[in-house]
Amino acid sequence: MMGTVTELRRRDRRLDNPESQLGRVYLVLRDADYWLQLHEIGEAILARFERMDSHAAISARIRQLRGYGQTIVSREVSGPGRARPHEYRLVTAWGGGGDAA
Repeated sequence: MMGTVTELRRRDRRLDNPESQLGRVYLVLRDADYWLQLHEIGEAILARFERMDSHAAISARIRQLRGYGQTIVSREVSGPGRARPHEYRLVTAWGGGGDAA
């Protein structure tokens, strides 16, 4: 007598999966038409997905997205005092962010 095979659900590894931290960061960066700081990415994730991801986790997911071949550029901006916060933007295949023609 043969045993039954249980169907196992594959873990969704698409970048646009809002159930994963990686997916949430990707979706926010993909849909933004302006530069975002870590706290703004976190606020957008909270507003869109009702999840709170830490700045450290968001930063790690940005590095991970780069490892997946996504081009995410960053630049330093003036901050209060001597702070030099970074802003991030996903660069699409069209050569720009969300405002590419």
